[in-house]
Amino acid sequence: MKIANEVQRNVADLVAKRRNAVLATSDSEGHPHSAWMTTQVTTDLEEIISITAPTSQKAAILRANPQAEWMFASPSMETIVYLSGHTRLLEGDVAKRYWDQMPGKSKAYYRKYCETEDYHKFSVIRTEVDKVVLCKPYAYTKTILWDKATPADTA
Repeated sequence: MKIANEVQRNVADLVAKRRNAVLATSDSEGHPHSAWMTTQVTTDLEEIISITAPTSQKAAILRANPQAEWMFASPSMETIVYLSGHTRLLEGDVAKRYWDQMPGKSKAYYRKYCETEDYHKFSVIRTEVDKVVLCKPYAYTKTILWDKATPADTA
């Protein structure tokens, strides 16, 4: 997403300051699943990465249904940002670049299941963001800031 105005800059700033987000998925039967995750997001909000165990419930769900939504919230919950899109699990050598970028691996939740530094034993979750939504719960508003499916001149 091209960060072109103050609202988009504020959204990008909120996301950059939040290292943790909620990942929401839905299995092939429509059952929801959500989990707190440590994230790394590009400054243009077009890519989110996180790390999980390849045997986790979220990994199994993403293999069956690769659509996901991430929720980032201000500490006061007055501003919520949803980033959603196609999500893939990367493993093995292809995941190394993302593994190296991820901050705070030593404190991540998945370390309780596997305490190794061997990136081959983990899966990288990579979401290619195709929609950014700004939500102001107290004002009862949701605004689509960017939708890849909508041409830029009509958004």
